[in-house]
Amino acid sequence: MKRYLPLFAFILAFLALAPGFAGAQEEGVAAASAEADAEGVNTGEAAVASGEDDPLTTDTEVYRLPEAEVSAERDTPELITREEMERDGAKDLWEAVRYTPGVILSGGGRRNDSNFSVRGFGADSVPVFVDGIPLANPYRGEGDSARILSGDLESIEIEKGYSSELLGANALGGAILLRTAKPTKPFEASLKTAFTLDGIGHYADSAHVLNLGTKLEYFYAKAVLQYRDVDHFRLPESFEATPYNPQQPGDRLWSDSKDLKLTLIAGTTPLPDLDIWLTYVYQDADKGISPPDTVTREYAIWDWPTWKRWSASLNGNWRTGPFSAEALFYFDKYDNRLDEYYTMKAFDLGIHAPHSDYDEYSLGGRLKGGWEINSWNQVQAAITYKKENHLGLRGSIVNDDDLTEEMHVNEDTWSAGAEYSTNPWAPLTLKAGFGFDTLIPNEYWNRENEYLKLLEADYFIVKTRNMLLYTWQAGVFYAITPEHELRLTYSRKNHFPNMSQRYSTRFGSTLPNPNLGPEIANHFELGYRMGLEFSGGFVSALSLDTALYYSIVTGKIVNVEMPNPHYPSASVDYARNLDKTDFWGFELSPEINLQDWLSLGLAFSFNKYTLNHSQSGVKVLSYYPQFTMNGYMVIKPFAMISIIPRIEYISSRYADTEGKLELEGYFLANLKVNADIGRFVAVSASIENIFDAYYEIRQYSPMPGRSFTLTLTLKYP
Repeated sequence: MKRYLPLFAFILAFLALAPGFAGAQEEGVAAASAEADAEGVNTGEAAVASGEDDPLTTDTEVYRLPEAEVSAERDTPELITREEMERDGAKDLWEAVRYTPGVILSGGGRRNDSNFSVRGFGADSVPVFVDGIPLANPYRGEGDSARILSGDLESIEIEKGYSSELLGANALGGAILLRTAKPTKPFEASLKTAFTLDGIGHYADSAHVLNLGTKLEYFYAKAVLQYRDVDHFRLPESFEATPYNPQQPGDRLWSDSKDLKLTLIAGTTPLPDLDIWLTYVYQDADKGISPPDTVTREYAIWDWPTWKRWSASLNGNWRTGPFSAEALFYFDKYDNRLDEYYTMKAFDLGIHAPHSDYDEYSLGGRLKGGWEINSWNQVQAAITYKKENHLGLRGSIVNDDDLTEEMHVNEDTWSAGAEYSTNPWAPLTLKAGFGFDTLIPNEYWNRENEYLKLLEADYFIVKTRNMLLYTWQAGVFYAITPEHELRLTYSRKNHFPNMSQRYSTRFGSTLPNPNLGPEIANHFELGYRMGLEFSGGFVSALSLDTALYYSIVTGKIVNVEMPNPHYPSASVDYARNLDKTDFWGFELSPEINLQDWLSLGLAFSFNKYTLNHSQSGVKVLSYYPQFTMNGYMVIKPFAMISIIPRIEYISSRYADTEGKLELEGYFLANLKVNADIGRFVAVSASIENIFDAYYEIRQYSPMPGRSFTLTLTLKYP
């Protein structure tokens, strides 16, 4: 209990300050209103006049990507800005979203992926879009969020449940919208480099971001080069080794990785309301070997010598009078190679199973149009197309470089959606949306030897089927005052089972289920948002986002164990649809600014679920904590110095669906100090996991102990 005292002290301090805010509200608002009337300008005009950057009013917004437009009326409160990513030292998407209420991190496992769930919905059912392009490999329907370096991003928006009908298919639990930053100055450049030492002062990793951009009257261009080299991370000192296991105290085995990412943007604005640009992204990663199980001897050694992705896209954004149009066309290529080592001895000798390659691509586009019928009615519609193609290739024992095709899947997904918004009364906004998604399997062919061996067959035939699903949603947004807003939303969302869930045999350990059905979710949310600014008092700003949510999911996909059809005494995994699963919870995110010298923030979520199904062996959902909480302070003793302590707590959760293996909750503390040295130079120093706490986000996979990071940033202008 003692180790949680700092957390409780932080909460009590927050609550102790809160009563004074309500009394100051009317006085502060009245003072601010009088001051604005006296000067004859509103808040946004005052910011521009003083030379401050107001993201809602400055003309730089015209040159952002379409999805980057931010307003006080956006449907979701979860927006992570570039400034917040810098404050938290995030280097990739996985690190950037970790402090968002309702987001649960996952990592490790055979694939050594780092992903996350949102209110209980996994990575394949909360798609990630970067400037409208889905970031997922076609076969598994998800990517690796630790590979998505964030140095080229302007912002990240997290839509939970209620998400745009214009995005396309598979947004069962919401969507993650990444926006690439575009240049805003005639010349801009920055260089950021960070070095991390482990708990005993040895080099652990480094990360570097070079950013060059220009924006002229009719042309703009930008290049961002990112490189990250992780040599290792060190386990906490409290880690204890187990007999006959390769993992010993000290450095975590196979915790190394390398990432290279190049982002190129070139665009033109020949007319004030027309923006056309090309984007090219290249990624090359060595994501490291899957971590060893630190307790049992039952672990797989999977290596990924190849992990590459590149994409090219053409975007257009045009507006004339009440009409607007957007267009996106893209091609996204993904390749990786898996080498499996059956034993530690085989790994030491470099003897692996035949190569297993993914050769995949997706291509598609979106056409979107909008019409502002009048000042209180607006309609938007979009049609989206995506083709996904997966080739599974295997080497042979005789000649490992002689790859043969083991699987070929080709599918089309069409989506159409429309949204209508009306503002019949100044405080009230009503929104409604409708859409449909259809999955069309064009081709399927499989020669998975492991599955054939299980059935003692020479081949097997899968009869694919088309799927058509509908989505709809509605929302009521009521502004009690300009500073207080209530929202009530409902949405019905769907998710087609991905290729892996239907067809994968996972080297003989899984039976495919080509008749697996879709997942359908009905989301309900009641939320409240408040944003207050005060003038002349102790408190300068107070904001609050809170939400009650309830989601009913039918057909949730889980893996269950069943007898091996060839060896009934053994078991294999099999993907099944559950009858019904309910998720509900509460989220709270208050933030307080005390003039210019202190800011406090808290993110809390309470998460629960119930299972109502006839499937034996599924008693709980794995890796679903009941409580998550984190809080931070930004202390500014001087204008150029920021001291940022942060705490994080995750409650216990189960590691299996039978409810037998439980992971303990954990508490972490971090500290960061930022210093702006003049206009062009900034430095920061941070300590992660100050108390060297032992914790796991996946069973038997301990996370890093204490580490130290030093960051230097050079920027112009």
